[in-house]
Amino acid sequence: MILRLIKYLFVCLLFCKTTTALSQNKVTDSLEKILSANPPDSTRVKLYIQLSKACKENNTQKAFEYLNQAISLAHAKGFKRSEGLAHNAIGDLYWFAGDYSTTSDHYFKALKIFEDLHDKDGIAECYRNIGWIYQGQKNFTLTLNYYKKSLELNQELNNLKALVANYDDLSILYKMMKKYDLALEFSHRTILLADSIGNKKGVATGYGNLGGLYLEMGNYDLAIEALKKSTDLHINLDDHYNTAECYNALSSAYIKRRKPEEAIKCAEIALQIGRDYHYKTIVAEAYMELANGYAAAKRYEEANKNLEAFIMLQDSIYNENNSEQINEMSAKYESEKKELMINSLEKNKALSEEKLEQEKTFKIYLIIFCVLIAAFAFFLFRGNVAKKKANMELSKAYEEIEIKNKDISDSINYARQIQTARLPNPDRILHFLPQTFGLYKPKDVVSGDFYWFAEHENGKILLAAADCTGHGIPGAFMSMIGIDELNHASLEKRLSDPSEILSLVNVGVKKALRQNEENSMSRDGMDIALCIFDLKNNTLEYAGANRPLYYIRNSELIELAPTKAAIGGLTDNAQVFKSHRVELQKDDMIYIFTDGFADQFGGPQGKKFMTKRFKELLLSIHKKPIPEQEKELEQALLDWQENNSQVDDILVLGVRW
Repeated sequence: MILRLIKYLFVCLLFCKTTTALSQNKVTDSLEKILSANPPDSTRVKLYIQLSKACKENNTQKAFEYLNQAISLAHAKGFKRSEGLAHNAIGDLYWFAGDYSTTSDHYFKALKIFEDLHDKDGIAECYRNIGWIYQGQKNFTLTLNYYKKSLELNQELNNLKALVANYDDLSILYKMMKKYDLALEFSHRTILLADSIGNKKGVATGYGNLGGLYLEMGNYDLAIEALKKSTDLHINLDDHYNTAECYNALSSAYIKRRKPEEAIKCAEIALQIGRDYHYKTIVAEAYMELANGYAAAKRYEEANKNLEAFIMLQDSIYNENNSEQINEMSAKYESEKKELMINSLEKNKALSEEKLEQEKTFKIYLIIFCVLIAAFAFFLFRGNVAKKKANMELSKAYEEIEIKNKDISDSINYARQIQTARLPNPDRILHFLPQTFGLYKPKDVVSGDFYWFAEHENGKILLAAADCTGHGIPGAFMSMIGIDELNHASLEKRLSDPSEILSLVNVGVKKALRQNEENSMSRDGMDIALCIFDLKNNTLEYAGANRPLYYIRNSELIELAPTKAAIGGLTDNAQVFKSHRVELQKDDMIYIFTDGFADQFGGPQGKKFMTKRFKELLLSIHKKPIPEQEKELEQALLDWQENNSQVDDILVLGVRW
């Protein structure tokens, strides 16, 4: 009976797809006719956005083209709100395509536009969208922060439709945080509010999340009941993405209920929808559900085939980074920064000249006072008037400088959010290397030091600590180039030898910075320590560019020396980086780090901490639990630093085997 019902739903879905496509084509044709009548530019921008929505289901490429046209025209004509809406919409398209890096860029651009316009509706929607990005990174603290800011604004605006989406987001987040009571509360809030205002999509989404929550809590019958309601509602709404999500969730629920054939049928429907509408994340999830379903049915050959498809697609989604985009972002931020600095210097120069002129005038008044007391009152009055006027001008100039400084701070804060999104999630590192800590202290808001992590399907774990030229904004952009090149070498080229990886990264960095071109003035690069842990064979392979590796065994610190050459800069393209191999033993402590800790000034004589003292510190703490080691390092740094400012970015990673 259940199998016949699923087959029936599948046929209905195919019919809905056909009729929906015809309906969408009619809407698209109608909008294009209006567009061909050469309407005003403001109308054209709105038409482009509507056209993208009309064709995003059956022609994603066309939807991207329309939104790019909308962004270009709105920016050229100064239609700021429409430009913000278009950035948000194209961010959604990239989200469903699985390109989270580009998604983040467009959401932050939209947020800056809406903040400049003081558009609370737009700001609330951007906060919610940015929360999605951090939720995908499992950074629940920032996710909750953005979700709550969106909720507060929509409550202030009494935007009930948006509040439905806020409740829905919080339900999902609390489920991920294992706070099931709060998750249930917000799921029911979603359904009740959506039903009261006739929001069918909100009701459908609410039941979908409720089903997912019951599934995770182990109440599989209630999960299937809620998911079926959600599926039916989403089919009636022609919401293909969420329909597919429901089928994937139903597949998982049927596996838990030990009904593998029903699970396989549901996953096949989800897979077909994902393929039809190019939803990469849906397709990947469907492959995984099929693998689980076939495994439960003891059809292991088909299970393995779908598992391999899942792994290949996950790698594809993870590696879709655009180096050219990062270079463009870097150039943009550097250009803005230089322009603001030039304006500030010009203002400071004008203020200095004006101040010297005032001092000169004051001296003249003082001489006249000594020579002719009778004229003192007149000149003093005149001097006071001039001084008040000058002070007003000074105050105005200082206000302008403060505005410029705020613009610089805002740009740097956006850069920090982008850099944070590119760093690996600590939870992923701890999943494979549970006895690990990281002391990460940028000198400025953003950092030239970065840590990097990747896993290979052959049981090898890659971990690196890198120090890029400079710190602050220049160092941060260098770090993004370094992360891209490491991802390219290890995840795209699938290299698993640390020496080969560093050689390829060296070539990539020099190419990205055009250091091989004649008359190139770029000398930027990075130092790095790269480890590859073999979980199966208990071995460690290491290669370094100017950064060593320490490991402590039986209270003896052993240093593996790096190759005395940097990545990029003046290093030759054919540079080879020496590789070391260590047979690991239980309770070995491995440390990789940048030079920031040892170079920090402080102590009684205001000198550097130095490498020797750093080694002694590691030897004194290496037997302590991992969390205590991190606290001891930070406290030692604070005690040494005292009143001295931090001179460089600091990064120390420690792993107990």
